[in-house]
Amino acid sequence: MPDFAVGTLEYDENKKLRELQTMVLQKGTEAREQVLSAAKAEAEKWIEEKTKSLKAMVESIKADAVKRCNEISRRQISEAEAKRDKDHQRFQSGLVDRALMDLQNALVAFEDRHDYDAILTGLAAEVCGAIVSSKEQNKGQKVKLRLRAEDASHGEGIARALMSRFPDVEVAFDATPAAIIGGVYIYSEEEKWHVSADWKSKVGEMADEVARAVLSEL
Repeated sequence: MPDFAVGTLEYDENKKLRELQTMVLQKGTEAREQVLSAAKAEAEKWIEEKTKSLKAMVESIKADAVKRCNEISRRQISEAEAKRDKDHQRFQSGLVDRALMDLQNALVAFEDRHDYDAILTGLAAEVCGAIVSSKEQNKGQKVKLRLRAEDASHGEGIARALMSRFPDVEVAFDATPAAIIGGVYIYSEEEKWHVSADWKSKVGEMADEVARAVLSEL
């Protein structure tokens, strides 16, 4: 009887031990599943957040790239338009300069005309006429006339023609060559003022008119 009781007790204790082990293992498995499930959920959440963040970064980078591309494109277009306008203005300016130079050359070529002395006299007469009409000038105004070296032979004749036309102005020819390309140089006896009625100044006076005429043809 006692032997049987002991055997029964050992059997019961082994059974309880196995049941306890099974329970512990089961709880461990459940705990592990919970941990794994929580870790998985956390990982999925982290991946989702990082994916959203990465997507936002990509969109931002793409937007910046598009913005820079548009800025570069606008700048290049603006630079191209500016260059085109500058080139066009340079072209127009070149045409006007050429027209003014042609005009100046044509005026210089007057020296080959048979009435060249009359042309020079007319230029000088414009200046003398302004002197006579000026209220600030008194009768008996004395002026001197200079020409370029090549035109010196016309000096005395021009002076006489001017005094004949303007008795109130005394004109004397100064044989000192004037630094002009053609036309006349007139100055007061005291050298307080001078007028360069030369071809260069005449072209300058007509520059705006010539420019308008040239540009109107473009």
